[in-house]
Amino acid sequence: MSERRSYDNVILVERVLAVLQAANRLPTITVDAVSRECSIPPSSVIRILETLCAEGFLVHVSRRGGYLLTSKVRSLSCGFFGTPLVVEVLRTFADDLTRKHLWPMSVATLDRDAMVIQYSSIPLSPLAHVRTTLHKRLSLVSRAHGLAYLSFCSGVERHRLLKVAASAARPEDAVISNGHDWRRLIRQSQMRGYAVRASKLDPFTCTIAVPVMSGRNRVIATFGMTFFRSVVREPQIHNYAEALRSAAAMAAPQLEQT
Repeated sequence: MSERRSYDNVILVERVLAVLQAANRLPTITVDAVSRECSIPPSSVIRILETLCAEGFLVHVSRRGGYLLTSKVRSLSCGFFGTPLVVEVLRTFADDLTRKHLWPMSVATLDRDAMVIQYSSIPLSPLAHVRTTLHKRLSLVSRAHGLAYLSFCSGVERHRLLKVAASAARPEDAVISNGHDWRRLIRQSQMRGYAVRASKLDPFTCTIAVPVMSGRNRVIATFGMTFFRSVVREPQIHNYAEALRSAAAMAAPQLEQT
């Protein structure tokens, strides 16, 4: 039997907590998505979201991009593992590079057997070929973000992750026919300083990615750019990769301070 209470729940507090929980679950935090998820009228959702922005828990990206959590959510829970701060720091660089080069940028972090897109500047890019890639899980052995992580993490971690990736048995990994091909891709990525998505996955677009490092062998996140193969030549790819590496190097110290 539950304890008898002398007061009722505060409805506004219930709604705010529901919105915060939804913001942690939804791939894209928009007014409509939160309203549907929480069964709260859009007008009330807007007020709650804007209040959370004013208090520093959210940031408004754009009408299409919706809202993003900030690192201030750490003050609400000890379960903070760093992803909001990674997004908060790298999104500025991603947006700036998209404004300069027009192509969409992406930020990914490791989640067990895959890299997960935590932020994309697609809403800012006039050249994006899809509407969103947020929270998309990417292969460790055939995608640029995965190869960027594996190429620059420690050898011990690389060996462990390769076993995890092999057990995942992703159909798209069939484009890497054997261990020799995979090791060749790793060596190429290490020599270039950036990784390239396996070309057989998509003949029309290409993604390159670089690691965001903490120290010599610890990869915090990966930072990538997607473009159409037919309009970008090899010298341009190297220039884009250099821009990504420069941004990653500037972002790393901000992430290491936490």
